This record gives sequence, C-alpha cells and structure tokens, in this order.
Amino acid sequence: MEMIELLKKDLADNYHDDDDVLQEYIRIYSDIASHASNRESKDPLITSYVYTAVKEAYIRRGDEGSSSSNEGGLSSSYIDIEEKLRKDCLAIRKGKF
Repeated sequence: MEMIELLKKDLADNYHDDDDVLQEYIRIYSDIASHASNRESKDPLITSYVYTAVKEAYIRRGDEGSSSSNEGGLSSSYIDIEEKLRKDCLAIRKGKF
C-alpha cells in the first residue's frame, strides 16, 4: 500500500481530505531524510522515518513553530520534527561524512 493511503488510514478522524498536503509533506521529509542519510528518497530504510515525520507534521498543523500547547487541561510538548528526522537518518547514513 502506498504511504499516502497508510497515512490516511492511520490519521483516521484527524485526516481532512488533504492529499496535496500529505504529498507535499512526504516530498519535503523524503528530501530531508535522503540528504541526511545519503540514500535515495525511495530507499525503504528511510520510509518509516519519513512516515513518522509526515504524520507528526500533519497532526501539528496550525501549531507550527510552537514548542508546546495546552488545550482543555491537556499539555503537549513538541519535538523539532526536522531535527529528529535528520538525527535518526544519520544512524543509517550510507557512505562517508
């Protein structure tokens, strides 16, 4: 199954018929992962990292730039999605630095 279809199922009620947004996130985070890992953007080793980054970014839409939020008594702290993706992909980096 294609990543976008998996994301739509995983996001469930959080998904709002935004295929273009998901495609753009996939493109952006695939490029970042590819660059950090020195692998092709379609390399299966980076797919799970890209998937996680896209899902996190989609859920966080509207709260970009925030490090935390507080709503209805629930507090959430955010990680830097791009920084975490780069760090994770360095662990699977191909070739020399």
